[in-house]
Amino acid sequence: NMAVNTPIQGSAADIMKKAMVEVDRAVREEGFQGRMVLQVHDELLFDCPAGEVEELARRAKAIMEGVVSLQVPLRADVGWGDDWLQAHS
Repeated sequence: NMAVNTPIQGSAADIMKKAMVEVDRAVREEGFQGRMVLQVHDELLFDCPAGEVEELARRAKAIMEGVVSLQVPLRADVGWGDDWLQAHS
């Protein structure tokens, strides 16, 4: 089981790292005030002003879903709130 799962988990981690770099680059180059503050497994967390939440979420989602070309499309969900619980409700 572990021998089969390792390449899958490793590839997922590589995709996530690429997404992090590309999202961070876009956030900075496009002038967002928000910043990525944490990555946990397959999730990126940002701290940003309320006025740019929806646009930053839209950009991050688009980048994450297009970061690599696979036979099966990648899908990203977004949520936001004042804390982690609100963002996941």
